[in-house]
Amino acid sequence: MQVKERPRPKKPLKRMVGTREGMAGVAVAVGLVAGAVLLAFMSNYKHSVDSSGKPATVLVAKQLIQKGSSGDVILTKGLFETTTAAAGERKGGAISDPANLRGKQASTDIYPGEQLTASDFEKANNSLVNEITNRERAISIPLDSAHGMIGDVRAGDHVDVLAGFNVQPDGAARPRPVLKAIMQDALVLKAPDKPLNGALNAANSTQNVVLRAPDEHAWDFAFSSEFGKVWIVLRPKVGAAQSTPSLVTLERLLFGLKPITVSRLLRGVTG
Repeated sequence: MQVKERPRPKKPLKRMVGTREGMAGVAVAVGLVAGAVLLAFMSNYKHSVDSSGKPATVLVAKQLIQKGSSGDVILTKGLFETTTAAAGERKGGAISDPANLRGKQASTDIYPGEQLTASDFEKANNSLVNEITNRERAISIPLDSAHGMIGDVRAGDHVDVLAGFNVQPDGAARPRPVLKAIMQDALVLKAPDKPLNGALNAANSTQNVVLRAPDEHAWDFAFSSEFGKVWIVLRPKVGAAQSTPSLVTLERLLFGLKPITVSRLLRGVTG
């Protein structure tokens, strides 16, 4: 006699899915779970966007920064401005700290309004051309240890430049000594570390001091070095004040008399 196997009872889930009402319930439950997952994902995404998309400071070129321009000159001349940009507006590697420009030079032309980025700069070489811009010039002046303050003046110092001449107008019995400040607050770009060995060598030999100056003062330096005598005078690091330059003559030095005008002093010299 063959025993018929009793049908296995359906599990609750299967019984529920097997009905129209059960299917509807399952669909509702799945929809609720999916909605919860989607809300969680959107919340996390919004949080990440809010945290990374805050406006950040960036540096923007105020004028054309030519390839090879020194980062230090860009800083001192204020060739950039700071602004804020949202995440979608910031370039990759955008520079936010001006200090990051030090010791660098532009590796490409950067146009006005463009953000400064790390890829726009490279390590600067030691060329003096990286220390000047626009109308500035670098000029080397041969000076002895006393007149050039050799060993005391360092690159980065600021100095006043004086020039002395012996001028003999027509009809004068002898030359007249005249001293003039031809520039105040010139930047020292390069200077010897110490005087030459030996007192005789230091007194009679010259070493080059390189100064940065506007072009017209560079011409004055060259003329004065060639035809007169040049001194440099060290200025304070902080809070330097200055008076209005004036000719120094024997009459002014001894008696406090106002110096004669250049036109009178040089009358006949220039014709």
